[in-house]
Amino acid sequence: MKTKTTAVLALLALVLAIPASAHELSIKAKSTEVKAGVPFEATVQSSHKFIVPEEVEDLSRVKAGIFEDGKFKESKITGNEKDLCIDFTVTPAKDGTMLLIATKDGETWCVTNEGGKSGARKKLEGQGLKVLSATKYDKYAKAILNASKDDKNFATVVGHPLEIIPVTNPADAKVGEYFDVKILLNGQPYTGPVWATYDGFVTLYENTYAYYTEAENGVAHVKITAPGLWGVRAMQAGLPGAEGDYDSRSLRSFLLFEVE
Repeated sequence: MKTKTTAVLALLALVLAIPASAHELSIKAKSTEVKAGVPFEATVQSSHKFIVPEEVEDLSRVKAGIFEDGKFKESKITGNEKDLCIDFTVTPAKDGTMLLIATKDGETWCVTNEGGKSGARKKLEGQGLKVLSATKYDKYAKAILNASKDDKNFATVVGHPLEIIPVTNPADAKVGEYFDVKILLNGQPYTGPVWATYDGFVTLYENTYAYYTEAENGVAHVKITAPGLWGVRAMQAGLPGAEGDYDSRSLRSFLLFEVE
C-alpha cells in the first residue's frame, strides 16, 4: 500500500509540475527609437526567468510581427542559437508608439506511464502508451514600445484568447504608483492570478516575480517598484480540450512595457 501511495503522489507531483515549469514567451526590442520606414529589430524569448533567454522555440509554431492599422503584420523569423532567441524585424509605417506581437501555437504535452511526452493523446496511445492527461499550451506576448503621453492606441485590443490590455498609459507609469491593466479571457473579464516583474529583478531563480496580485472582473492593479522593462503575466489552465488531441488547454499571456 505504501509503495502504491508513493507512486500516486509522485505522479501527482509530475502532473502539477508541468504547467508551472513551462517556458514563458516574451519580446525584447533591440532599441527604443521608432521611425517610420526604418527597420526595427526585436527578439522573441522563451525562458523560466524573466527576459533571460533559455531556448529557441520551434519556429513552425511561432509568429511575430507588428500590430498596425488594426491588423497583425507577420514578419519573417529566424532562429538565433547563439543568443537562444528568435530574431525578427519590422518596419513601422509611422513614428511613435509601436505594438509588437508574438504568439506560439503550443504543443500538446502528455503525462504517460513512461513519463512526460510531447504529442497528441491519440498518437501516443497508438504507440501503446497509457496517457493519463494531455494539455495544450498556447502563449501570447505583446510589447508596447516608445509609449507617448498623447498616444491613444496603447489600449489596443488585438484579440488574443488571453490578453492583457493597459488601462494606464505606459508613458504615465511611475515608480511607487499603480499600473492598471484589463485582462480578457475569450473576450470576457478574467478573474485570477496576475504576476509582474522587471528586467534585472532576479537572474538566479526560475519562476520568480517581483509582484503578485489577482484580477477581479478583468481588472488588476500592479505596483511599479523600479524603472526599466516590465512584464505583466496572466495564465488560465483547465480550458476545454479537443477530443483525441488534448484534454485541456492552458493559455499564458505577457504584456511588456518600459517604465522610465
